[in-house]
Order: sequence, then C-alpha cells, then structure tokens
Amino acid sequence: MARRNRPVTTTPEEIAANITELASFPDVAFRINEMLSDENSGAAEIGALIEPDPALSVALLRIANSALYSIGGKVNSVERAVTIVGLREVRDLAFGICATEAFSGIPNVLITVEDFWKHSLYCAAAAQSLGRKARVCAGESLFTAGLLHDIGHLVMFSQCPELSRESLQLSLDENDGLSPYLSERKIFGFDHMAAGAELARQWRLPISLQESIGFHHEPFVNDGMTDAVLVVHLANSVAVLAELNSLDLDDAPPIDDRVFDRLGLSPDIIAETVEETGEAVADLLRIFIR
Repeated sequence: MARRNRPVTTTPEEIAANITELASFPDVAFRINEMLSDENSGAAEIGALIEPDPALSVALLRIANSALYSIGGKVNSVERAVTIVGLREVRDLAFGICATEAFSGIPNVLITVEDFWKHSLYCAAAAQSLGRKARVCAGESLFTAGLLHDIGHLVMFSQCPELSRESLQLSLDENDGLSPYLSERKIFGFDHMAAGAELARQWRLPISLQESIGFHHEPFVNDGMTDAVLVVHLANSVAVLAELNSLDLDDAPPIDDRVFDRLGLSPDIIAETVEETGEAVADLLRIFIR
C-alpha cells in the first residue's frame, strides 16, 4: 500500500463540520442541560421533559435497571430513574444516546456500528466502575465520557474512509494496532481525539466531555487535566482487556503509570474491573445497539 509522506490538508474542523451538517444534535439534551442550572428543577421536572421522548425514556429506564445501578427493585417510572441515575448523569446520558442516534444514518464501511459501540460501552462501564473506586467527584459524567471517548473514529471513518484505512494498516504494521492515534497523526496530521473533541465542541457538549474525548490517550499532555480524563484513559485499556477476556496489559493500549498514583488506585484493580465491566455490558448492549 502506498503511503503518504506528509499529512493531508483536511482539518478536524472541516470533517467535524461535515458531520454537524448531516446530524444536528437533538434539543432535548440541551434543554435538560439548561434545567440543571435552574434551582427549581428537579427529578420531576426533568422526568417530565424526557417522558415524551420514547427512545430516551426507554434507555433511561433500562440503565436504571441495569447492573450499573442495581438497587434490588424494579424501576418503573422515568422520574424514579432520574433520581437513581442522578441529574447530571441523565444530562450526559442524553448526550450519549443522542450521539448514537446521530451517527446511525451516516455511512461507515470500516467498522460496524455494533463493534464500535460495543467497545464504547465497555469503556463507559469501566469508567463508571473506576470512578467509584477512585471516588472521583465528577463520577456522574464518567459513563458518558467513556461512551463517547472514541467518537472521533466515527468522524474520520465516515468522512475519510480511504485515509482511515491507510492509517489503520499503518497502526497494525507498526504497533499491533494498540496506538492508532500515532498512525493517524502521520496520515492526517491529527488524530481521532482531535476530531472527536472538535465535534463535541461544535455540538456544544459539556467541557468535561470535550476534554475526555480530546486527551484520553495522553492524559498528562497538558497541565491540569481533570481526574475524569485520567479515568477514561485507564478505562479504555480495561475495556480492551474485557473485550478480549484478558488480564495481560500487553494486549491493551499502554497505560500511563502516573494515572494510578493520581487516582489513588493500585494496578491490582485492573482484574476486578475487567470482570465487573463484562457483567455490566451485557445489559447495556440492548440499550445502545438496536
């Protein structure tokens, strides 16, 4: 395969704008976000906003009844589900569910929708579990940060399939496919983190999600990265191990060891989280892959 000697001229802004033109973001997610700043809004008001949206209501109820929020009883109302999941997490889940819907009609020949969201769900469940173990204050948004961490791949695969195929092959040739972002930089001049973060910016997603998408492979590239970024970095590797049913860190993208110290976690937590993640994803696949 012939390879390019220098990056192409397209930019994250250009390819993200193409997605934005094809798929606008549903207003319900932004309306939920606005309600969070209103001190008079609570679970009842947000539940009433969600109930007319069948897809969002069903997804929320399934999540509240999943292994992630096992409470020992059936959750039957949207308001109760909002209470269990949490107001901010409901906001972020709405962003995540809307994102999966937005990409459902955009052609992509390099990866199946099921395979992409399966890995994303593994990462989301791992991020949720790790956030609780590390007592990360932003834990309520970690599920969706994990869910959307690789959305830049969908941007690049759908908008630049030939270059993406070239990048994937280069990644396999040079590093067993474990660090595709390095190959992307050689082919595109940028990577899926930059493409995903730009789409999140154009879609006006919360800053916390933009950062987790934009830095999950290099959590210490800038000073002041939030713990959420570190959790998603670790969760991405846990997700790969869970998918492979492996505990060998050589099978997963490299983990920056500084993450464990910063989060106050031991590397021994990996095995436990891999097992928990596999159990949780079985429920979640029904919600996001239809």
